[in-house]
Amino acid sequence: MNSFGKQQGGGRRSAARSAAPTMAVLTTLSGSRSAVLSNVSSTGARFRASDLPQMGEELQIRIDRVQAFGTVVWSEHGECGVVFDAPLHPSEEESLRQTLAAARGLPPDVRAAFDNWVVGCGR
Repeated sequence: MNSFGKQQGGGRRSAARSAAPTMAVLTTLSGSRSAVLSNVSSTGARFRASDLPQMGEELQIRIDRVQAFGTVVWSEHGECGVVFDAPLHPSEEESLRQTLAAARGLPPDVRAAFDNWVVGCGR
C-alpha cells in the first residue's frame, strides 16, 4: 500500500498543482468563519460567503501566510468589504494578487459551482 506524502527523493510532486479559490478565515469576537477572497489592495479586501460579519465589526483576517486586522465597512448580498487597520506589506499584497490571478484561471463552470457553494446556493 502506498502512503501519502513524501516517498523517496527530494519531495518533488509528480503531479502539477491546480488553481483553487483563495480561502480566508475571518475571526471576530463572535467566532470564525471561512470566506472567499474576491479582490485585495494594500488597504482592504472584498470577501464572499453565506455568513459574513456585519458592518462595523472588527476582525482578524488570515489568508495563506498573511494576517491582518481590519473593520467591515459594508456587508450585503453575500459579500463584504474590509478596510485594514494598517496597509499590507507590498510583498504580502503581491503574494495575494498572484494567488487570486491563479484562481481566476479556473474554468467558468468550476468557478460558478464554487461561488454557488460558498454563498449557500449549492446546498
